[in-house]
Amino acid sequence: MKIYTVTDIITKAIDCFDDSTEFLAKQRYEAALNRSYYSMFHCIQALLSTINVVTKSHSGAHNAFHKEFIQTQLFSKHLGLALKRTFEKRQFGDYEYDEVQYEDAKESVEDAQNFLNATTQYLKENNFLK
Repeated sequence: MKIYTVTDIITKAIDCFDDSTEFLAKQRYEAALNRSYYSMFHCIQALLSTINVVTKSHSGAHNAFHKEFIQTQLFSKHLGLALKRTFEKRQFGDYEYDEVQYEDAKESVEDAQNFLNATTQYLKENNFLK
């Protein structure tokens, strides 16, 4: 099994975020929501990799992130709430047949941007990322 570096993982998070902004601009709101969430998910994976935590599910990753980074106040509760909100909207977009609205997609893209910024700042400040 290949071991991925923090740089590998954060690069994927950046790619997903870039996709989300492109999809939002193209009015593909469901896809924008999906890629926003996955940008955040890969940020979590990058963070967890710095403390050698491996999870097998999205909920496991969310729980580990909250335990190791939110409850310890390394990250603000606001980011934890943004993750939850974006995950729930992504679930709706992926599994329901109602149309995803622009406002929901835009909020998720903004949440993903804030999450990515906070993650890269933390990783740089703690010498996990150049």
